[in-house]
Amino acid sequence: MMVRNWMQVNPLTITSDTLASDAKRLLSEHNLHVLPVVDQGHLRGLVTRANMLRMGHFVLRKQDPDEFNFFVNRLRVRDVMVRNPATVCEEDTMEECLRRGRELGVAQFPVLSGHTLVGIISANEIFQLAAHCLSRWQDHALIPTQ
Repeated sequence: MMVRNWMQVNPLTITSDTLASDAKRLLSEHNLHVLPVVDQGHLRGLVTRANMLRMGHFVLRKQDPDEFNFFVNRLRVRDVMVRNPATVCEEDTMEECLRRGRELGVAQFPVLSGHTLVGIISANEIFQLAAHCLSRWQDHALIPTQ
């Protein structure tokens, strides 16, 4: 089973110039866990929902108008993104993807074809793969369903 068959294709991307507050909004509006940061066709990093939520909670807890203003109007994605993220290739097997995720403690990978971002593979797709394999195994093993 190849990564290209399970990945989310054509993911929503942002540039490193994007305001962090806009990235947080996009993550929430589209119910995403990660946004790839792409500049001039090259993957530069990732912005994760968890990091943006932690940052937003910190700013709100401080209740400092200057910090809130900085977060909303000046802080850029390039200042908070995960740089040079681990990636997988669309030709990699799902087994390799799972192994790398376990080794690195990563729940999502940008998927590359050469140097071009073509998709995202995350825990959601891995759960879909597990469900697919379990249903196939159940069909072949003739295990009664409830």
